[in-house]
Amino acid sequence: MEKIFEIKNVNLYYGEKHALKDINLDIYKKKVTAFIGPSGCGKSTLLRCLDRMNDLIDNCKVEGSIKYNDKELNQYDTLTLRSNVGMVFQSPNPFPMSIFDNIAYGPRCHGIKNRKALEEIVISSLKKAALYDEVKDNLKGSALALSGGQQQRLCIARCIAMKPDVILMDEPTSALDPIATLKIEELINELKKDFTIVIVTHNMQQATRVSDYTAFFMLGEIIEYNTTNELFKNPHNKKTEDYITGRFG
Repeated sequence: MEKIFEIKNVNLYYGEKHALKDINLDIYKKKVTAFIGPSGCGKSTLLRCLDRMNDLIDNCKVEGSIKYNDKELNQYDTLTLRSNVGMVFQSPNPFPMSIFDNIAYGPRCHGIKNRKALEEIVISSLKKAALYDEVKDNLKGSALALSGGQQQRLCIARCIAMKPDVILMDEPTSALDPIATLKIEELINELKKDFTIVIVTHNMQQATRVSDYTAFFMLGEIIEYNTTNELFKNPHNKKTEDYITGRFG
């Protein structure tokens, strides 16, 4: 199986706080990898390493090696990296503009000005995000008028419009109701045909439903990493077993 990220001996510090400890992990192409574990265990911190979002934090120091497509992450300029590695956040964050302009924003920033080309990108991205049928008659309407679940799918469409390799999702359904959550999970299962997806989730059932691989984090360390099926059915570490059976956390 082809690796897209190779993470070796990664330690991350916020000032004096040692937030990630000796992380070693391979993430595979066109698979869904879930990060699970209790709050504050390093899941989102590692996710933000993959598009160098931690670079924006003043007292953050990262040691070790993270390779993306066999090249060290810090050899990419951040604009190129974040075009290839998109992020969907916990709370939907549409821009205060029309549905169309939300999706067209990134492509326009990258120099695409032709209206027909932009229309094709917008329609294709909305279709891939399973939102087009719900908004096709209202593309000039405000994105802020959409429901929470629709806004999150719009943010996924906005990410897709940049044609990334990878979509990072930081608890993408934690602000959504069960029906909207189900739609996002169905969407993830569709998207992995075309994209590599890494998802942070506090919902273990969600990890079992959507992911191919799962990493269990605790106190900044990866306790266990395996296929999702193996990790949940036959955990090799007692801490993993205690967590997934509800005896801990």
